Amino acid sequence: MTRSNAAPRVRWWFAIVFIALVLWTTATASGRTVRYHVFSALRIARPEAVSVNVPAFSGPTGSRRLQDAIAGMLAAKVNITRESTDTSAADGAAAARLAGFTPALPTVRTDRATFAVQTSRAMTLTVSRAQLQTIMTEAGQTGVDVPASLDGALLTITTPAAVTVRYGHCPTLEGQTLTNQIAQRPPPDVQIADCVILEQRPVVAVQAPSSLDMARLTGIALEVAGMSPNQAADFQRVLPWQAALALTMPRFMRAYDTTSVNGAPAMLINTAGRRGPTYELLWTAGGRAYALTGYGNSADAVGIAASIRAINNAAGQR
Repeated sequence: MTRSNAAPRVRWWFAIVFIALVLWTTATASGRTVRYHVFSALRIARPEAVSVNVPAFSGPTGSRRLQDAIAGMLAAKVNITRESTDTSAADGAAAARLAGFTPALPTVRTDRATFAVQTSRAMTLTVSRAQLQTIMTEAGQTGVDVPASLDGALLTITTPAAVTVRYGHCPTLEGQTLTNQIAQRPPPDVQIADCVILEQRPVVAVQAPSSLDMARLTGIALEVAGMSPNQAADFQRVLPWQAALALTMPRFMRAYDTTSVNGAPAMLINTAGRRGPTYELLWTAGGRAYALTGYGNSADAVGIAASIRAINNAAGQR
């Protein structure tokens, strides 16, 4: 047999063998089993999302407070020693008396404002080292060794009162707290583009063991709230954890940008939920955490925030 005649015959034999294998792996039970195992071995496993058991963020009515998420990481039971309530205030002076500080107001808004006060809140808990170590492992931070001294340690978080100022045609509360409405509920209609809501409060006070890394826990809570690790890192560069714990995270975050308000680092979050707020601007100044939520153009947010000034009580009674 010459070389020229042998080559075509070899190719035909390979083709016949290949066809036979295809028929065997599709037409017979044993062949299908072999095919399944071969492709299973080649398949890349789907990455699993971090599943951190934080009850505060679960369900459609979860509070989405970062401090509640952190409390859920540290202990199975949290003792709320003082719960916050939403109270309407007749004017800026009344809000200042209830909150214990005079609110700053955006001077670019000359329309009538309505005021509400969210009273102070306090919680205590006993740290469970085993639970915290499990949370760290589930969050992918396997190299973190939780000190044994943390087991049984007491943590206290005190959140000062907040003043909320509303301008424009904002959605009605309908029995829910203002904080929950901003974070979760869609407004009933779209005729609210002039609505702006400014919430401000002093940063939280925390009594915690020095070995408890609150900044790290805040980063995990931000990821549980829906941020990527890069987004959470950017967030923490803008807001210290003491300010972040005073915040309720928006439910929908499509994009964000880092910016500044009167020289202070800020984060502009494009929330853009269905019929919901279109943006939320977060920053700190003078020991206070600010959250400016709007239903209009997010390009207006920094300008409104930059106009915020401390205004005396008489001016605040608009």
